[in-house]
Amino acid sequence: MSSPSPELKLSAYANRLPGSPVREILSVSQQPGMISFAGGLPDASVMPEMPELGDLTSIKQYGTSDGEALVKQELVKWLGGEGLTCTEDQIMITSGSQQGLDLAARILVDAGTQVVVEDPTYLAMLQVLRGLGADLLPFDLGENGVDLESLGKQLKDNNPRMVYLIPTFQNPTGYSYTEAERIAVAELIDRYDVTLIEDDPYRVLNYDNAFTRPICSYLKKATWMYMGSFSKMLWPGLRTGYVVSHPDLYPWILRAKQATDLHSNRLGQKIIGDFLAAGSLPAHVERLQNHYRVKRDLMQKLLKEYLPASVKWKLPAGGMFFWLELETDTREVLPKGIEAKVVPLPGTPFEVEKSAGKALRLSFSQMTPEDMEEGLKRLAKVLETL
Repeated sequence: MSSPSPELKLSAYANRLPGSPVREILSVSQQPGMISFAGGLPDASVMPEMPELGDLTSIKQYGTSDGEALVKQELVKWLGGEGLTCTEDQIMITSGSQQGLDLAARILVDAGTQVVVEDPTYLAMLQVLRGLGADLLPFDLGENGVDLESLGKQLKDNNPRMVYLIPTFQNPTGYSYTEAERIAVAELIDRYDVTLIEDDPYRVLNYDNAFTRPICSYLKKATWMYMGSFSKMLWPGLRTGYVVSHPDLYPWILRAKQATDLHSNRLGQKIIGDFLAAGSLPAHVERLQNHYRVKRDLMQKLLKEYLPASVKWKLPAGGMFFWLELETDTREVLPKGIEAKVVPLPGTPFEVEKSAGKALRLSFSQMTPEDMEEGLKRLAKVLETL
């Protein structure tokens, strides 16, 4: 990130705040003839038709900061079926789950606050935490899953205020915690009484019946916040997400929401609320799973066919991404890929301490079969030059 001019007086937050490499890469991805594996964009072809809007009189005025009652009522029912028992008074609707992450961090993190994170982890949350000046304490999330010893050591040897986890189809690795890992992690968080921020935007994209019960549902002592999104299952352009919060934290995140944007878009909430209330979600989720499972399986087949045998990965049970581990440095893959009209996403923006300089994240969610095959052919040629 470029430094501000000496005349420009900015806050410490602004000077710490890194840019988003994915958002910057997206502009390159729009160039004619470019095939992009970089962004985790949902496939518009499988987005449902929006319900008829009807009378919009009720949403013309400002709304409540916590969100529309209908959406919250439907979330209580749906999340209860997913293993997370909650009440409407624990739910706040946000402008995408990214806003929930930002608000949670703002009420918990000061400059120097210790935060335990997976390594690698979601780059946009790293952007938030680094902007706030958090002291990041990573634990390993690798091919063998959660390093419970490393997590326990970070909790025992330090004094973190927050643990940030993406336990279901993790971004970027695609890994999903097992039932035993979820229980063990919850026990550690309870033992050291640290707040859990559980980020769960990919829950419905479950292709192999993976175990997905939220970790926060196992907690007996520690406080927690659970983040979800309608972007991956319905319409990302509506920018509608939600936070379910432990009762002790709810008043504070609600204050942060009020100070940020008063309330989220009421039109988007009405569209989503009507869709949920019509009982349309279960059939739509099944359609999503079948649609993306085909894409995932095709990418698995094409990766085996075109990429060198030295490239390693594990089949993700859900989500939108393959995490490729190479034997060579991938820093030159992006510029060389752009020359070859293919855009992979290097792993480095996701790393905390453990190097991801030999990793690539590839998204299959928006790819047509033809572009996926041609893109992997191009990528294979790029890798041959490294």
